[in-house]
Amino acid sequence: MTAKAFPFRASLRQDTGLYRELDVLQRLEDSLPKGYELFHSVSWHTVHQGADCHGEIDIVALAPSGNILLIEVKAGDVILRSGQILKLYDGRERDVAKQSQIQYAALRNRLSQAKLETRVANCLVLPDYHVGDAPIVAYPRERIIDASQFDMLGTLVRELIPSVPAPSGFEAVRQFLANEFKVSPDLRVLGHQLRSVKRQLADGLATWVPRIEAPTGVIQVQATAGSGKTQLALRLLEEAAVTGGHALYVCFNRTLADHVGRIAPTRAKVTSFHELCVEHFRRAVGEPAFSEDGIFDVMAARFCADVEAMETCFDLVIVDEAQDFEPEWVQGLTGLLAESARLYVLQDEDQRLYGRDSFGIDDAVTIRCCDNFRSPRAIVQTINAFGLTQQAVEARSPYVGELPGMRTYTDRRDLLRQTAQAVDALRERGVELADIAVLSWHGRAKSALLNAARIGDYALSRFSGRYTADGEQEWTPGDLIAESVYRFKGQSAAGIVLTEVDFEMLGALERRKLFVGMTRAELAVEMVLSEAAEKCLAAALQ
Repeated sequence: MTAKAFPFRASLRQDTGLYRELDVLQRLEDSLPKGYELFHSVSWHTVHQGADCHGEIDIVALAPSGNILLIEVKAGDVILRSGQILKLYDGRERDVAKQSQIQYAALRNRLSQAKLETRVANCLVLPDYHVGDAPIVAYPRERIIDASQFDMLGTLVRELIPSVPAPSGFEAVRQFLANEFKVSPDLRVLGHQLRSVKRQLADGLATWVPRIEAPTGVIQVQATAGSGKTQLALRLLEEAAVTGGHALYVCFNRTLADHVGRIAPTRAKVTSFHELCVEHFRRAVGEPAFSEDGIFDVMAARFCADVEAMETCFDLVIVDEAQDFEPEWVQGLTGLLAESARLYVLQDEDQRLYGRDSFGIDDAVTIRCCDNFRSPRAIVQTINAFGLTQQAVEARSPYVGELPGMRTYTDRRDLLRQTAQAVDALRERGVELADIAVLSWHGRAKSALLNAARIGDYALSRFSGRYTADGEQEWTPGDLIAESVYRFKGQSAAGIVLTEVDFEMLGALERRKLFVGMTRAELAVEMVLSEAAEKCLAAALQ
């Protein structure tokens, strides 16, 4: 497990309890061994004697054994009276033990309905209160972790979760938590509530699209940046892994394929289209001559020509970034589908950067979504003001944010200096260096940035253009990620510096590149533009 502190505070909930919950989360992330998973602010809903009951569990810890621990966090002081533990909310006393009992019973009920067998324990964390030897009848003392024990939180949590393997197994219980409580796989990385809320808000596609039945088994998703397409892909791959299905995820961008491959189930095959073509070419012909012009087109044509003779072994095929595919490539991939298999084609016409023709899929069920949950609302408003998309994007992020910062450059030296200053501006606003990506308007061949070792005080971590013997991309050592807009498509970072932005006319391709670059940001965007590009954008606002 890994966790990153999220530097910006959302105006969703700002009470002391939230921050102490986040302290507890951070402590658990730092102290629990690999294999544990944490779910924060888990909402539950059950029916008792015909009445709806709702509540929220602060933290659910899932152990590798498949057993779970419900963790209730109470910040500040509590009241001990007559063997009870009470907490004051808005002038009213609440029975902490009773609250925990209701949550425990509710989760047991939902597990029973799902026909899952696992051991459930619960505990109370009082990070600011010393219980001492006070007599407590309502709650077992061994299930209370108070301020004197907070430093041992991870150890105590491990001891409270039964180590005997759960009959239903880890993956089934994890899938239950993810589906039942609408928690996306991305929530394995827990940091700040803002990121958590964004993931949950953007989980709409991942929740409803898998439930849609298509007579042909083909579903085409036309959805804008930040709408949750990656979460949908991960959910589909997770479900296939649980049911034992063979799944293939194919995208255009090698960098995106590497990113998804790190977070997708190991059972799924995750690759870029051209990697798939290289694999087939090596089997059918031999080692490709990568130095030859057009070799990738040759390999793609060979793959599409041979696909009918290949073994159809995939129950699920996901084509991501489909707007960057040639139509015949998508047609070729359908040849890998087993009988009664499903095909999901994920795309966004506003992110089409390679000038390929648009295409439709006959008899596919088409879903459209213009909701952006990733980008701050101020950035989405800027995108709409510039008219960067065919249809206005709906800003759905809970964070308002700020308008993109803009600065101009005159020559190469000034470009690198202004870019470094843009990074400084993000860091001054609280964005960690590890959460910043610098994106060049150009590819590596034409970019001054992507051929520089450093900017200002920052060494750049960038693709060297070389590959290892295993086919892995080689990156230069550095502490600041530098990429092109093209290669970073499909990914995101808290802070984005979009640099080397240079054009004489704000045409269709320029609008799409601006849209892609700006929507990579979760929190803030800084732009470094040529004087000509700045004039074009100023004219667009008029």
